[in-house]
Amino acid sequence: MSRARRASSRPHAATRLIAGLLAVGIVTAGCSSDGDPQPPSYTESDAVDARVLPQLAANGEDTEAADDAAWVVDATIADVDEGTTVTLYGRTGDGWDEVDEQETDADGQVALTSTTAGDLHVVVGSGDDAIGAEVSTSDAPAATFTDDFDENSLDQPDATWHTRAQGHIGVRTCSRAGAQAAQVADGVLQLSVIEDPDMKGECQLPGRRKKFPYRLNGHVGTEGTLSFTYGYAAARIKTQSARGQHAAFWMQAVGGQLSGGPQKGGAEIDVMEYFGDDHPLGGLTQFTYFLDEAGKKQTVGGWVPDVEQYGDDWASTYHVYSVEWTPEEYVFRIDGQVTQRLEGPTSGRPEFLILSLLSSDYELPRFNGELPEHMEVDWARVWETGAP
Repeated sequence: MSRARRASSRPHAATRLIAGLLAVGIVTAGCSSDGDPQPPSYTESDAVDARVLPQLAANGEDTEAADDAAWVVDATIADVDEGTTVTLYGRTGDGWDEVDEQETDADGQVALTSTTAGDLHVVVGSGDDAIGAEVSTSDAPAATFTDDFDENSLDQPDATWHTRAQGHIGVRTCSRAGAQAAQVADGVLQLSVIEDPDMKGECQLPGRRKKFPYRLNGHVGTEGTLSFTYGYAAARIKTQSARGQHAAFWMQAVGGQLSGGPQKGGAEIDVMEYFGDDHPLGGLTQFTYFLDEAGKKQTVGGWVPDVEQYGDDWASTYHVYSVEWTPEEYVFRIDGQVTQRLEGPTSGRPEFLILSLLSSDYELPRFNGELPEHMEVDWARVWETGAP
């Protein structure tokens, strides 16, 4: 069985930042009269708006527990230049240390990470000009579901994940989902594209001479076992490398989509899709689909722009792909870094999780690998917050 667990006025320091603060000086922690280390010195300021998100960052080649991922501190600094350095301090050992340092974007926003629990300090500037804010990891939402895939929790009567055996449908006339293409071992859910042992002959696509072996896809979901409304969903994934199939982490509305817009009818939320290395558009997409009042499919989102700033090692390194889902927007992230922000309206219905490696008909002519192809999932997690 899967391991499931259910700002207004600005002080003078901010004004001086407008003059062109570009870097943070080294800030050393002092000690109180009883010898207890003190956090770095700064002036608390409404110009620093910060909040702690869940543990949404954990890139690396090896598996690790979901509880070991880094918290993300989402901060916005008012009236600063793009590229202003922001430093995050945490209590480590006997003192306060710098745990992350990043630069603001054009909107003054920055994402910082920390594996250190407890109080954290977001600091901009140095000396008498330093301003900042205090946050705590205890303010982050608590996880409501976690699966580290430590046991064989797939396709069992009491399992959370089940194969979505839908047959040859839609854009997958040459492939179908099968339990043989999904397995849990050594703390990893492995989803594969393999040749279908039960299909004779080859599949020929309309209008094409070339034929392809019928494929079996790893395609699992939590429909009927786990769903949630609003909050965060994340999965730590290592993708396939070849084109011709795409790794995906996505969500669908319980009971299927209905017309009438996303609030009423739900939506498909594609947290990530990866279409292979050396893709001319970078390979990564993040979408949402819904049906409007007339029942017509509407698409919002697209290819992740400038994807190389978030990584270029998708098939060799685990990355955490996540969505923050509120009634007003979807915020997509990779290891805590905002990649796309899609403003609402959003799905107003419960959604369930899906993990898949799918070979769609339109991809087969671009296949440049060797079967089997694999996608690995280290863990999946949900932080349900509900409607505000």
